[in-house]
Amino acid sequence: MRELLISAKNGDNNAKEKIIDMYYPLIIKEAKNIFIKGKSFEDLIQIGILHLLNAINKFDIDRDYKSFPSYASWSIKNGFRYLCRSEIRYNDELSLNKPNDDGLELEESIIDDKTNVETTVLQDIIYENLYLALEKLDNEEKELIEFLFIKNERPNLTKYCKEYNKDYYYASCLKKRALKKLNNFLINICQ
Repeated sequence: MRELLISAKNGDNNAKEKIIDMYYPLIIKEAKNIFIKGKSFEDLIQIGILHLLNAINKFDIDRDYKSFPSYASWSIKNGFRYLCRSEIRYNDELSLNKPNDDGLELEESIIDDKTNVETTVLQDIIYENLYLALEKLDNEEKELIEFLFIKNERPNLTKYCKEYNKDYYYASCLKKRALKKLNNFLINICQ
């Protein structure tokens, strides 16, 4: 091991590769325990190898060379810990339980107890389907349905006939035809 370390410190790439191969399983083990946003697993392995190479360069060969394995292991582990500490400010994640500036937790400020999500979603689906169904009507049918059921609070066929100068019987037939088209379209959607 001593000769291998001396060769690696003197720039022998083959010696460095042999040492990297010896510590590669440790580097992989340590890299698997870390997640840093923006860094891939391969990036973390490269960072571990750089810490090992740094340990080779800084190790005092005049000391007992038998202590190199623990020195290298601690260099790799501490290098990953330092990386995590230095990157933690960039990996800020929001929590629903984290208080905001008003002292309220995010969960309290975005969740409305009065709103039923299922009902809201179902209403949105119904409105979308109704809109699609209304588009299937011709202009006169659409005008009648909008007048009776959308624009006015109190639907009144007589009022429609007066405003649009239509015959009551004709308007009644138009209403039945339009409602039948809407009904058929909505039944086809639901099936």
